[in-house]
Amino acid sequence: MSEIVRRPLANRDLVEIFRHYAREAGLRVADRFFAEAEATFARLASMPGMGTRYEPDEPLYADLRYIPVSRFRKYLVFYRPVPSGIEVLRVLHGAREIGRILVEEFDVDADPGEEREEESNEV
Repeated sequence: MSEIVRRPLANRDLVEIFRHYAREAGLRVADRFFAEAEATFARLASMPGMGTRYEPDEPLYADLRYIPVSRFRKYLVFYRPVPSGIEVLRVLHGAREIGRILVEEFDVDADPGEEREEESNEV
């Protein structure tokens, strides 16, 4: 089975979305969201190239991809293929300022070589 690595902010996103659905639509809908997110991650881990390449101007995003969560298509999974499967970076509502959020995630002002070194030490 392919590995699914979740960054801390992706886990936080999932918890926040779950809480939102539990409050607004009930626990059954929240549970269904979580199950669909996990199913989406599993499909991506087995076929990492199936998402759409995220192509803004910033080169740090070169291998970043995204795909909607099954049955909750307003939420997008931002991930990277890794040799053993996928790394989930964020799960974001499509109406949010995704570019701004990802700039913060990747700390674009940092030296690119320094950023990559930090990421390799986290895993």
